[in-house]
Amino acid sequence: MYRRFLSATLRVALVTVLMLAVVLGSVSAYFIRQIYLGQVEALASRTLAAVAFRQASSLEVSPEYLDSIAGRDEVIVTFADGRVVANDPEHRGPMFVATREDPMGELSVTAATSQTPSYLMIGLVALVTVLVSAISLAVAYRVADRESRRVNQPLGDLAAHAETIGSGRPTRKAKPTGIDEVDRIARVLDDRAARVREVLEAERRTSREMSHQVRTPLTALSLRLEEIILTDDLAEAKAEAAVGVVQVERLTDVIDQLVKGRREGVRSEQEVLDLARMASEQMVEWYPAFDIRRRRITLQANGTVRAWASRAGQTQVLSTLLENCLVHGRGDVLIRLRESGTSALMEVVDTRGVMRLKEGQDPFERGVSATGTGLGLALARTLVAADDGDVQMTSRRPPTFTVYLPRYHGQGEAAPVQQEPGSGQIGPM
Repeated sequence: MYRRFLSATLRVALVTVLMLAVVLGSVSAYFIRQIYLGQVEALASRTLAAVAFRQASSLEVSPEYLDSIAGRDEVIVTFADGRVVANDPEHRGPMFVATREDPMGELSVTAATSQTPSYLMIGLVALVTVLVSAISLAVAYRVADRESRRVNQPLGDLAAHAETIGSGRPTRKAKPTGIDEVDRIARVLDDRAARVREVLEAERRTSREMSHQVRTPLTALSLRLEEIILTDDLAEAKAEAAVGVVQVERLTDVIDQLVKGRREGVRSEQEVLDLARMASEQMVEWYPAFDIRRRRITLQANGTVRAWASRAGQTQVLSTLLENCLVHGRGDVLIRLRESGTSALMEVVDTRGVMRLKEGQDPFERGVSATGTGLGLALARTLVAADDGDVQMTSRRPPTFTVYLPRYHGQGEAAPVQQEPGSGQIGPM
């Protein structure tokens, strides 16, 4: 681009300078010739007047007298009687010639001057024109070079800026250049770069969240498969395999929801959700992971607690809270279900854990974690908010996470019950 702009500018400047040089040279040559023609005509008129006066005074007109008038130029006087008097000029060659006649017809004067001085003058003017043209071209080159760089640099920066759009790296906005077209393109590229960064960041965040959310459930599934391999009881193997299939389907739903939530915004398909049933399913899935650490999960439910929420979303929330207790806690885990006003509450308590966060820190903020990545609880809050609910840490010792969901108002009230350890508790036998 730089070379093209510079070459085009220099071509325009060269053509312009050449045209001006030709026109100025032609005009200068014409006026120089006119000046010398005027001089020779003036010499002829002056000589005619001087010879006429000398003849009227009965004085002789000699070549020496003509030399005193003409100097180096040539003067020829022709009288009416045919006599001719001429001086002896110093120069020969091409001449400018002018003739003047006496009104009475008694004599005529022919004056001639050499064209050599006019040629020298024209050559001098041509030399000056060439020098001025060369200087003009040099100035034009400097100006074109500066302007080409002024235009080329923003275009180069714009190209480099465009190359970084797909990388997702944070880039500075293009600086204003004063060139409307370039600035307009830069603004469009800045907008596109911001959108691309948002999309890439969302994809990366989704990848991190999926990796974080499925890591421990996959470990639990792996343990269950190992149990299937080691058992000789066909019925037990089938039961474990059925649970494993349910886990795989649920993990598939989790991944689909995460991907869809990031690309289309977090949306939930709400339904009547039996929290006790959902918790029981999660207890079955998380049993191997807790059992290997000799820890238990206990469920307490005050009657039938139903919420109006997304099954996939709240299953993932409970899974996240259980994983948080498994990874960062030490004791048994208690899941309490109850109703309070218009809310259905689900509490997850790590009975011997301690929340090691600084005072004032919110564990549900992204990146806030004592020992982990700070992704799981932030995602849990997002999924709960999609169902018009909220999740909070209501106690630090022992760590207690409470999920508030909209209560389903279509069911009748049930009497508070406590599940027996044999039916609502899963732990090592």
